[in-house]
Amino acid sequence: MPDPTYANPADFDLPYLDADQIAEAGLILMGMDAERLLATLGLAGLTADPGSAVLAVDLFRHDGEIRMSFAEAIAAGARQWRRYRPALAAEDGGRFRSGGPREAWASSYDVAGAVVAGAAGPTVTACLAACWFRHEEIDEVTGVR
Repeated sequence: MPDPTYANPADFDLPYLDADQIAEAGLILMGMDAERLLATLGLAGLTADPGSAVLAVDLFRHDGEIRMSFAEAIAAGARQWRRYRPALAAEDGGRFRSGGPREAWASSYDVAGAVVAGAAGPTVTACLAACWFRHEEIDEVTGVR
């Protein structure tokens, strides 16, 4: 039996120090399963909405706590998804998707950025981009057809 060969450590590249942080975070987001991705979108959406943020701060000010289950976070993400899904599809227009993760991320992020156009923060935009990249799975979990 031949000796196993191992990859040359020089063949593995870490991202450049000046790599786009959103793109690197996007690669992580794109690797999440659909439920975790929706829960992340749900939390991002709650904090990106100014009204929700003001209510949360007021609650904290009065010694309150915010508790949310994983199922509630998924439901919040599903609401965000249903809100933005039609606009994402319209903006995408069936454009070509690269097989390269960074190129695919850039395309999905451009679509999400055009849809929210400053109305949502970078976390919501990134989560929507990752959801759009994985929209078949997200649609299945949320029951969107």
